[in-house]
Amino acid sequence: MSMKLRRLVLGGTAFLLALVVAVVAWRRDGGLRVRAASVVNDPQSPASPQSTHYVGAYTVPLTADGNAAASGSGRVGGVLVSSASSSAKAQALLALFPQLPAAAQPAAAQHIMNLLPDTAYLSFAVNLTNANASAEVRAVIYADLLHRPNAIKLPWLLAVARSPGVSQSGEAAALLQATLREDHGANWNVWSERIRAWLQANPDVPEANVSN
Repeated sequence: MSMKLRRLVLGGTAFLLALVVAVVAWRRDGGLRVRAASVVNDPQSPASPQSTHYVGAYTVPLTADGNAAASGSGRVGGVLVSSASSSAKAQALLALFPQLPAAAQPAAAQHIMNLLPDTAYLSFAVNLTNANASAEVRAVIYADLLHRPNAIKLPWLLAVARSPGVSQSGEAAALLQATLREDHGANWNVWSERIRAWLQANPDVPEANVSN
């Protein structure tokens, strides 16, 4: 056998061995792993972290299953785009709120405040002095409180002022002093009586009767 022929035989044998190895690997893994070159992020969370998961024959970057904040935002968004009335949406968000991850609660609190009527304000305002509520959630409720009628605002300012663990307590006390033009320090019973008297002398004017 000539040298040239021997080289051709050896080369063909090596090729067949490589082909057999490739076929065995294919059958064992169920397919060749190919990493996707680009991936579109979750539209609900553009900056959401991504992790690599093996799907069939491909290794594809997917949004992390543990992205609780994006999931919570999606549930809130589902309520907001529904055809329900504003009050019904507010009640749905109130029921959903305790189930949301902490990262999604401040935004949900803002939507609740925007939708919640004065008559149902107590149902969520209790978080103003709730030690378990985050500072961000309390800040959202407090900012909304300042735009509520005095009959709601002043009693809740008193509740905040007498709650030293709430960061807005000092500001709430100062607002009470500025509104009533009185200062009763930490005598909360006197404050409560004076607020009641002030509201009787200065009742809120219904919005329907406010002239432009």
